Amino acid sequence: MKTISAIVSAYYAKDFIRERLDNLFRMNPTPEIIVVCQKGSPEFYIAKEYASLDDEEKDGIILITTPEIPTIYAAWNMAIKASNCDYITNANCDDHTYLDSYAIMSNFLENNPDIGVVYGNDYVKTIVDDEPRYELHERGETDLNILKTKCLVGPMPMWRKSLHDQLGYFSDKFQVCGDYEFWLRLAVNGVKFHHLDRPIGIYNKRVESAEHRQPEIALLEKRYLQNAYNNVSIV
Repeated sequence: MKTISAIVSAYYAKDFIRERLDNLFRMNPTPEIIVVCQKGSPEFYIAKEYASLDDEEKDGIILITTPEIPTIYAAWNMAIKASNCDYITNANCDDHTYLDSYAIMSNFLENNPDIGVVYGNDYVKTIVDDEPRYELHERGETDLNILKTKCLVGPMPMWRKSLHDQLGYFSDKFQVCGDYEFWLRLAVNGVKFHHLDRPIGIYNKRVESAEHRQPEIALLEKRYLQNAYNNVSIV
């Protein structure tokens, strides 16, 4: 079976990182876990504790530290470049992936070499009157024409690491929509996406997340990308 790297950007995440690492270590197969965090931060010490690190690499965790807080996409790029695996998935600290999802997605990619990115549905978790509520988000298939109007790929897709060798990394000039730009870039270059019509995990919709604490920036970046790719066809 091909191997999987789960990339974790661990900034502003001290309340979530323990639960997320527990989740990742229970996955079957267990991924190579790559945590990018600020040196000396609470997230750093939690990740170091999990890995029992002496030399910053042991038992499936690779720990990458930064002096400052980069954009999420700069952090992802650091993790991807450190990956030793065939497939990449992002593991946001406040989300939860179902324990069989990595096996299902990696098996699909392994058996369908024409597909570059696979993703599924997710339950959206919100807090209403101090109680969690869950709503199923059924995402549907996507292609370049659909991506020009909306991003359906979702918060926890899996993709081939080799795509970065061919088409580059995430653009770190974006604060919120760098993943949207990357999916558009892939689609323009003929990369195929596949939607698995099943829940992959739980997306924690929080006002403090990068997407929702900066709604104006998110909207500006989204509009910029849609305008930039509006008249672009598959290469």
